[in-house]
Amino acid sequence: MGPTKVIVKDNGLYDAVTGKLIKEGLTTPQAVQEYAARHYVVLPEVDNAGRPWEFDGRLVYCLRGARYESLEDRQLPLARCPDCGGMGVRVEEDVVESDCIRCTRCGHEFDARLEMMES
Repeated sequence: MGPTKVIVKDNGLYDAVTGKLIKEGLTTPQAVQEYAARHYVVLPEVDNAGRPWEFDGRLVYCLRGARYESLEDRQLPLARCPDCGGMGVRVEEDVVESDCIRCTRCGHEFDARLEMMES
């Protein structure tokens, strides 16, 4: 049982599963982030421009800093693009020996393990 997955709508936070209002009156993105940091909720993952990640038409949530999940608690093999913050999806190629990941926003290709080792 993890944190409550929420969506932001009309200056409020709503439970993503039930649609029940959790907190209203959050008028700025900073207020939303501060509330989420102090309470046991997780916001949908967004890129650097503030656009939410969607995998198969569903919002993506990041738990424990590197584990990405769907609303149904299904683990997703995704990574954050170092350029635009977009959703990186593993590319299945027979020729490549490493885990090549391609960003769905900007098309940047990177190796998540190599990026982690360099930082």
